Amino acid sequence: MSVVRADGRLVRIRPAARADRSALLALHADASDRSNYLRFFTAGRGASAAYVDLLLGTREPDGQALVAVEGDALIGVAGWVREGADEAEVALLVSDARQRLGIGTLLLEHLAADARAHGVRRFVAETLAENVAMLRVFDDLGFAVTREVDQESVHVTCSVLPDESTIAAVDERERRAGVRSLAPVMAPRSVVVVGAGRRPGSVGNELLRCVTEAGFTGDVYAVGRADGDLHGVRVHHDVRDLPVAPDLAVVAVPAPAVPEALQACGERGVRAAVIVSAGFAETGADGAEAQAELVAIARHHGMRVVGPNCLGVLSTDPAVRLHAVPGRLPGLQGTLALGSQSGALGSALLHAAARAGVGVSSFVSVGNKADVSGNDLLLYWEQDQRTAVIGLYLESFGNPRKFARIARRVSRHKPVLALKSGRTAAGRRAGSSHTAAAAASDAVVDALFRQAGVLRMDTVEDLLDSARVLAGQPLPRGRRVAVLGNAGGPGVLAADAASAAGLAVAELSVDAQSRLLADVPKAVSTMNPVDLGAAASPAAVAAGLRALLRCDEVDAVLVVVAETLEHVTDDVTAAVAAAGAQADKPVLLVALAAPAGSIPLPDAGSGRFLPVFGFPEPAARALATAAAYADVRSRPVGRVRAPAVQAAPVRALVAAVLEECPDGRWLSPPEVEEVLAAYGILGCRQREAPAPESSVTVGAAQDPQFGPVVTAGRVGRLADRAFRLVPLTREDAARMLDELRPPGLPGDLDAPAVSRPALAALVCRVAALVDAHPEVAELDLGRVAHRGNDLVVGDAALRVAPARLPDVAVRRLQG
Repeated sequence: MSVVRADGRLVRIRPAARADRSALLALHADASDRSNYLRFFTAGRGASAAYVDLLLGTREPDGQALVAVEGDALIGVAGWVREGADEAEVALLVSDARQRLGIGTLLLEHLAADARAHGVRRFVAETLAENVAMLRVFDDLGFAVTREVDQESVHVTCSVLPDESTIAAVDERERRAGVRSLAPVMAPRSVVVVGAGRRPGSVGNELLRCVTEAGFTGDVYAVGRADGDLHGVRVHHDVRDLPVAPDLAVVAVPAPAVPEALQACGERGVRAAVIVSAGFAETGADGAEAQAELVAIARHHGMRVVGPNCLGVLSTDPAVRLHAVPGRLPGLQGTLALGSQSGALGSALLHAAARAGVGVSSFVSVGNKADVSGNDLLLYWEQDQRTAVIGLYLESFGNPRKFARIARRVSRHKPVLALKSGRTAAGRRAGSSHTAAAAASDAVVDALFRQAGVLRMDTVEDLLDSARVLAGQPLPRGRRVAVLGNAGGPGVLAADAASAAGLAVAELSVDAQSRLLADVPKAVSTMNPVDLGAAASPAAVAAGLRALLRCDEVDAVLVVVAETLEHVTDDVTAAVAAAGAQADKPVLLVALAAPAGSIPLPDAGSGRFLPVFGFPEPAARALATAAAYADVRSRPVGRVRAPAVQAAPVRALVAAVLEECPDGRWLSPPEVEEVLAAYGILGCRQREAPAPESSVTVGAAQDPQFGPVVTAGRVGRLADRAFRLVPLTREDAARMLDELRPPGLPGDLDAPAVSRPALAALVCRVAALVDAHPEVAELDLGRVAHRGNDLVVGDAALRVAPARLPDVAVRRLQG
């Protein structure tokens, strides 16, 4: 498999084979005297051959050796050999020329995952005390490490069981490496268009024209069959003939010619490719096989790939000015980053954003996501100083668990707006045929987004409207909104729209109304909505706005104006913009029947603008989204607190069951009781079960895409169920149960029979169980109620099956 090393380039990690013996001997022979001494504690060279033969002669479950490969060169090796029932000795060597690039850490990450799968719980290693680099590698892994110093050597013991700290360390390494790996895509210093032809309107011709006319700041090259120059660029007949190796290749040749074009790019040293050509996985099995060939070529040469079947890449950064997208798309500079799995929808998003005055920082059409996915883009945009809001159109998830972890971190400081298609069965079928997207349960998708702090949008318009508010206005401190206008009817509609969107139309205090009337004495009504009357001047509207912004009971103001005979809307708009320029609360303007837009605010600093809407409903929905994001920012982060459990007996039981029945089976009642007792979940005999009218159910299942999913609800009423993905914090569990309030579970969870804190604790124990044991394929705890001070389960069922989920503590690229 391929992974990204610390400098952003790729390396392949795979098991060592007998055919690698010569390369492994050469690796050891080429090591410097210093490296050889630190590895074998001696200046002699005799130990390396014996060690290589030991590695190659060891077979799982007693040990394993992994090698790191760059192109055709073997550049590193790491191996473990079992020392006891749950302990293994580990050793590592990386080529001198490739040290300090994170390759050793990558090898140990993958080695630890392999050892875990074979029952190993600890690595041990002997290293010289002066080998600071090796000691640092163990520390950087994020596992629990202990050291015993004996004169000049150090005995290191390293757990291989990941915890929250381990995952955080892996995520941070992945973030730094991922950002560097996408630099050739998002900010290349040189670009080559492969497939540039003379026929006007052809994709290659159009891409070259767009790149050159947009004023790309780096060097531009062209490869095609034409002779001479094209759009002011000399055309070469082969990428390998280029005077330099470009950072980025934009490939626009027919599908059958793409593998050869990509191979040539790899041989020339191109670091990334955007493949706009279609005819791959979206067409069926043959296309999927052809796409896999592209990935293999790219991996061999260490290239990142966007696409295939994509629209391209756009960056409005003045230092880059990359327009590698066909067509005269608007490139308005701004702070919205857009990623789209659909090229056509991505193009529409860009046009619609420009019409609404929303500038973009960058745009990426990922197409079939053979390599670069939404997860990669989140990593890049998280650190991009020009990006304030992230918008995604998704048809599938490559790695949902990774998406959840990344998005949860990103959403703490940048809003992530997602438009996920496939809400219906028909939509999921269409998505699959469109970009080879994998269908997913919409309820689980909702749970994923809520848990990760991602704001799910229903329409493209909602996404852009919400982006305008989030990018141009401060976040509201709450959901209390005041409506200010110059006409009664539209004000009432705006109040209704705000309530429908989940906002609270604030009830203004007597003092607030008195202050408002003092500032605008001709107001028709100072109740909320506030009606200034049709004769209200722009100055009066501005005064009313400033008064409402000073009210403690108001978190945001929605100004709704209609053009009157006395005052034109443009004058009122200018007054609202001036009055709201320095506000620390969001101000939105509804200019009835006007086109949506964004007006720069005077003296408001960089990036602030007034969002303008034509009708109240979209404005209210956008403001509600901003309030929802404020909730995301303010809620506690939470930590996964592992409950006191006995995991070893469960591991032994599961292993015994799967050895007896390789396909898995439902556990017997005594076996279920043993598993639940190990995780502190109390059961009661059937005759002692509580009455059905006070039942609540908790369950879990291994979703083939999303991994372990926990559910809670009332027996027999699917509409009352809530879902969350594992791992789960206490805060996650509490918010999950909050979704089951009336009318879903009238009184059930508030009644003395089932306390909410106890039920949240039970949900966390279930989450810990299925997270630690992915072989638990299904778990159903029925008729949950109190017996004294304890929460007990009336009946339970549990099925185990072979685990098929990737290890969460290992970095790997998809495809």
